[in-house]
Amino acid sequence: MGEPSPSLAKINTMNMAKLTEKIAMLEEEEVRVGAKLDRLKAVDPLPETKIKAVIELLARLDALKKLAAERLAGKAERKAAREQGRM
Repeated sequence: MGEPSPSLAKINTMNMAKLTEKIAMLEEEEVRVGAKLDRLKAVDPLPETKIKAVIELLARLDALKKLAAERLAGKAERKAAREQGRM
């Protein structure tokens, strides 16, 4: 296949605070892109190629958000396990 996504590599190196910020940013971006998709669907004639590109972007944003959330959950579990072991 192709090269790994730079966004994925960056997410893998983030700490818990940065992951939380990234998830919030991705959610905001999803809202903006969703609004753009709604505007494109209201245009006559429908710009099919632009709509397809925006749908693909939404899917990418969703995948990145899910990955960041999984990574954050994993870090939280490991942190809780470490703290449990200290007690």
